[in-house]
Amino acid sequence: MKMLPDLSQLTHEQLLEFTRQLAMQHQSLAQSNQELEKSNQQLDAKVQHLSILNQKYEHELALFKKHKFGSKNEHLTAKQIHLWDEAVEEDIAAVDLELERLNADKTDAATQKATVNKPKRRLLPDHLHTIRIEHEPASTQC
Repeated sequence: MKMLPDLSQLTHEQLLEFTRQLAMQHQSLAQSNQELEKSNQQLDAKVQHLSILNQKYEHELALFKKHKFGSKNEHLTAKQIHLWDEAVEEDIAAVDLELERLNADKTDAATQKATVNKPKRRLLPDHLHTIRIEHEPASTQC
């Protein structure tokens, strides 16, 4: 961090130059702030879009599973059932892959955060005395 000069010791020209520098810094920071806000808005829009896609795929998957595993009101021929089951299985697999792809970033971030925040058990230092006690039942018969 720059140390500010003693303003009482500066000449009029030096004060004007210092004021110009501060104005330029302020303008630069304002521009940087606008760029960051624009980037933030774009990221928020992307998050919202991905969230909507995720909900859509989860809904489709629920419908496919309901149709595949739910009770059937219509009676279809064996050939129709076989074709429909193949299509449903393909759709379920495709939706599962898409959900995994969308959630991969979330899970990566979550696991990284979990590993960072997870406390680690450290060994006791050598200078501390440890006592190991094993408890055995008086009788092992029921």
